[in-house]
Amino acid sequence: MSKYSETASEIKVKPMPIQVDIRKTFLYKWGEEEGEKRGFGKGLKEGLKESILRIVQVKFRKAKQIKNFLEKVENIKYLKKIEEELIRAKTWEDFIKFLKVSNSKIRNSKR
Repeated sequence: MSKYSETASEIKVKPMPIQVDIRKTFLYKWGEEEGEKRGFGKGLKEGLKESILRIVQVKFRKAKQIKNFLEKVENIKYLKKIEEELIRAKTWEDFIKFLKVSNSKIRNSKR
């Protein structure tokens, strides 16, 4: 008699555990990439804000006056523009004038 002649009712099958390395799934990779993008963007914003505050402090000694304004700015391109204009500004008044004009343009473009 063959060893394979058992009936189906006699065969007992144990479920095999399925092991998947989650790090190789597309969702894990996507999540990892998105997390890196968001983390990089957040780090860049915070770095730009710190840079602007340092330049203001060194150049004009008025960092406290702009800190609250910067906390509300989330646009990286706008933060870069602020930094560039800050470097160019000869006086505190020139810099504040730029902020008022650029801020009003941004508000008007959102309407």
